Amino acid sequence: MHRTRPVTIMKRRYSLLIASLLLSSATAACDATPAKTDATQAKAAADAKHKDGDRDANHKDGDTKPAADTPADPAVDARVAASGLDVGMRFKAFDIINCDTGDEYCQVCKYGPSPKIMAIGTIDDPAFRKDLQDLDAIVAKFGSDKVKAFAVIAIDKDGVLVTPTGDKDALIAQAKALRTELDIDMPVVIPAPKDSGPNGVFEDHYQVSKSRTIMFADGQNKVQYSEIAPEDYAALDAAIKATVG
Repeated sequence: MHRTRPVTIMKRRYSLLIASLLLSSATAACDATPAKTDATQAKAAADAKHKDGDRDANHKDGDTKPAADTPADPAVDARVAASGLDVGMRFKAFDIINCDTGDEYCQVCKYGPSPKIMAIGTIDDPAFRKDLQDLDAIVAKFGSDKVKAFAVIAIDKDGVLVTPTGDKDALIAQAKALRTELDIDMPVVIPAPKDSGPNGVFEDHYQVSKSRTIMFADGQNKVQYSEIAPEDYAALDAAIKATVG
């Protein structure tokens, strides 16, 4: 018995040592687990924040696709002009009746690649009459080989300038007399009715609501100047110079 006691004690000590080592390993493992979890969570949070940043940079409220996938289309941007086309939009072909000759054609098309001024107003607007004289002088200054102009006479209906229909012939006669009275070279026209109804392109595309709506487009029919009842034509002059040199 006395001989086996030291062996028994050693076995117990060995078992205690093993148990202590196992306990230390388990404790270390438990201590390490939160650290690993914290690191993983931190990385996940950082990734999420990065993704959120990307989403915020590429999305607007209500967007379902990144901005990069849905580039802005200037053609469908909201209009800001109160009357007529915004700068950057384009003149569109529409039929007119020349009040001097009675011919029906497209004045925008006839002027082709020439830079052109379009002045739109009502026959009874005295300030519009002065505009036409001033614009005719501007064309003479730059030369009719470099810039063209024409005047469109429409009627005011509920705050919108529209195609003359029922009183078309009377308006044509008035417009012809106006051109003679003002002694201007530019043609004076009216929007040509379509089957005795509105000229859709003139009304829907140009959306003129004010007399004295003055626009200037370059040779590609891209609007470079657009104003309503301008106090002077300094800005128009600058736009023409920048276009024709």
